[in-house]
Amino acid sequence: MLDKIYDPKPVEEKLTKLWHGNRLFISTVPEDKTKKPFVVVIPPPNITGALHMGHALNNTIQDVLVRFNRMQGQEAYWVPGTDHGGIATQNVIEKNLAKDKKISRHQMGRSKFLEYAWNWYKECGDTILSQLKKLGCSLDLTPENVRFTMDDKRAKAVFTAFEKLWDKKYIYRGKRMINWCVRCTTALSDIEVEHEEFKAKLYYVHYPSENGEGITVATTRPETMFGDTAICVNPTDKRYKNLIGKKVRLPLTDRYIPVIADKEIDLKFGTGALKITPAHDVTDYEIGKRHKLETINTISPEGEMINVAKKYLGLKREQCRKIVIEDLKEQGFLKEEKPYKHSVGICYRCHQPIEPAISEQWFVKMKHLAEPAVKVIKDDKVKLHPISWKKPMLKWLENIEDWCISRQIWWGHRIPVWYCKKCSSKGLIFNDAGELARVDFTKGVTPIISFEKPTKCTDCKSDDLIQDPDVLDTWFSSGLWPFSVFNWPEKTKELDYYYPTNVLCTGYEILYLWVARMIMMGLEFMGEIPFTDVYLHGIVRDKTGKKMSKSLGNVIDPVDLIDKYGTDAVRFSLISQSYVGKDIPFGEESIVGARNFCNKIYNTARFVLMNLPEDKKILELPKSDKMDLSDKWILDRYNKVISGTHSKFKSFDFADVSNTLYHFLWGDFCDWYLEIAKPRLQTEEKENVLAILVYVLYGTLKALHPIMPFITEELADNLRPCIDSNAKFLLEEKYPKADKTKFNNKAAQEMNLLMAVISELRKIRSQFNITSNINIDVVLVSAGKEHLQTLEKHSNYINLLAKINELKIIEKSKKPAHSAMFVLSNVKGYVLLEGKIDFEKEKDRLLKERTKLLEKLEYYGAQLKNEKFINNAPKEQIEKVKTNLKETELKNSEIKTALEDLK
Repeated sequence: MLDKIYDPKPVEEKLTKLWHGNRLFISTVPEDKTKKPFVVVIPPPNITGALHMGHALNNTIQDVLVRFNRMQGQEAYWVPGTDHGGIATQNVIEKNLAKDKKISRHQMGRSKFLEYAWNWYKECGDTILSQLKKLGCSLDLTPENVRFTMDDKRAKAVFTAFEKLWDKKYIYRGKRMINWCVRCTTALSDIEVEHEEFKAKLYYVHYPSENGEGITVATTRPETMFGDTAICVNPTDKRYKNLIGKKVRLPLTDRYIPVIADKEIDLKFGTGALKITPAHDVTDYEIGKRHKLETINTISPEGEMINVAKKYLGLKREQCRKIVIEDLKEQGFLKEEKPYKHSVGICYRCHQPIEPAISEQWFVKMKHLAEPAVKVIKDDKVKLHPISWKKPMLKWLENIEDWCISRQIWWGHRIPVWYCKKCSSKGLIFNDAGELARVDFTKGVTPIISFEKPTKCTDCKSDDLIQDPDVLDTWFSSGLWPFSVFNWPEKTKELDYYYPTNVLCTGYEILYLWVARMIMMGLEFMGEIPFTDVYLHGIVRDKTGKKMSKSLGNVIDPVDLIDKYGTDAVRFSLISQSYVGKDIPFGEESIVGARNFCNKIYNTARFVLMNLPEDKKILELPKSDKMDLSDKWILDRYNKVISGTHSKFKSFDFADVSNTLYHFLWGDFCDWYLEIAKPRLQTEEKENVLAILVYVLYGTLKALHPIMPFITEELADNLRPCIDSNAKFLLEEKYPKADKTKFNNKAAQEMNLLMAVISELRKIRSQFNITSNINIDVVLVSAGKEHLQTLEKHSNYINLLAKINELKIIEKSKKPAHSAMFVLSNVKGYVLLEGKIDFEKEKDRLLKERTKLLEKLEYYGAQLKNEKFINNAPKEQIEKVKTNLKETELKNSEIKTALEDLK
């Protein structure tokens, strides 16, 4: 027998051991290849620490999909793994080193740092896998089956991909304007740069001309002016025509720079004149190339000032800006300052402002790789959910830039390129520690592509070879993930059977970073799409709609929530809010409702089990002529609900599935059917009623299992003796299918009428504060013959659920004195209030309640008329006020009606 109170922790620990011990989550290639696989590759979490709420949502959705399809009879395989997470992981490890060992990676040296990082992976990887297990994920987590983006097999895949792209001349080394993070000291690709709105200032700086006239420019970054090599204006701008071709003095220096003309200059921005700093701005770089301007780099890779006057040398960018502004003011060059809000590129990992920089890096030519990807997305061979992402995805692919794949960090796949120290000596630049720091390809360096260190140089036969210091962008190895997990480039039976996979589930914020690249890489190396569907879920935000971050102090740890409320409650709370394409404003209170739902399911199952016969024999559904209206109705409702879940799972409408099952189980089954069934369990109908209770409850548990695996498994195991099933676990059962022979529209119509009447009677009870221990007298009136028959035939339902003393059902009647009335489209009802309430006291209570409601209406109305609130408040908060207003208006209307009834 079940315990009186549900405690999820021991149940979850027990079932986790049972599931893994019975190898439920393992998939093997079947001999019968006609059996369709359903394959999901996990978006591998970075080994940066514990899982966060985004991981909890992402992995719950995947588990829901995998469990559902496994119960559909498919060979479901959820492929596990973790990601080395290059920049992010190195940042975390460096912080850890500084805190615990008071040492930097450069002091430690590359080889010892990498040894430390591998030990970090083993420890952190185990933590992540144990948390996935705690979340109920149906992953085969035996160590030999967990992939890692830097293990030997994935490393071989990375090298093969690099070599193939090199042989096709898609990979090249070049000097271009790139995004540089001064905190991480590495290059970033365009899509690794996020943009945030910053409140800044626009500084109007005057550049005097040789004759004293000069020109004023507006800039947000006056510290970069030391790298200015021209002032540019639009050739159509009449204000500056006489200055084009002349020179102006660069403030704070003795250098003069030319005034040039270019059509790209916006006449309306600032003063219509732009200072050109080719080394530190993408637009300036392109203008500089067109006009053959000199490039002067004034900011080092660490974000310190270089090639500047001694006063500014070595200052950080931000420090230099303050001093430059003071000097410009003092010397009369700063004419004006204006507040200015603008978008600033920041590193997606450390959130420091990006520095555009000209740098020699490794690139992949993307145009040829993108063309096949464009076609498969246009043709819907890869479907995006929601479809609204299709257009921006195509636009990005059609305008794709070459991909900067080199990173100046240590943790990652080392670029498989070697150099002969003898042949390439002029181009190899070493640091103080004797390590290769960078390579200057302009000095005749010849790269050798090799996975292992070559035995000798192909030209001079020297064995003194050294590897390129850079590592590959994390997303290069991640882009190969859907087929590298099956040990590509080896032609394995797993690769043949499981690829292409079915669904990729990920957040929309890495659509370009990862999803697009997987599609391109899959088409390039496998000749096939990597997956047929991409489900892009929203971001889990805090309840006010803000992104969760440690700096804001609004981070919620999913493990803490699991320990407090249980895994099923956390999963249900997330899934019930995961509407396609919508972010989730998440608060802990949403789990309270989910926890209460778990308790409701448990108590319902416990009640049914308490009424089962001791022998717990298999219960057969009664024939139709042995059923009453409520039996036929609940079977109709159950089967229609189940019918809808299949299509909703396939359209990724998980929130609708969970909410539909929630309302069915709590509302239809518990609040209505179970209440009608309770007195019948004391009669000769008991076995028939129990059969229906077990049939519907067990089927609903199966339907809920993908979303709430633990509690459904525990309760189903207790009910299984009464079900004709040989399965030991729900994953071995078939997901329930609708039995259309049990659809019964007539029963649904009749029951809906009775439920509507009972609900109205309950509402009147609530309005007039009539307690449940007082039975009421009711008159029901209907001109419709069918309605009268339904009400008369099933008046026992009304008497039971509305607690009736005397019930009259008639065709015509005037409103009785001292009665409260309700009106439905086909029935009127009167509740006789005489003797049930104190009229004056009740009138006084309602008037006081209405006064409070009117105050609330005034408050909500004023909020929605307040322009400052509408323009600045989060969207979720505005919607909440609108909802509160509607609910208050409805409540006010009900009280107004109740006061009329008291007259």
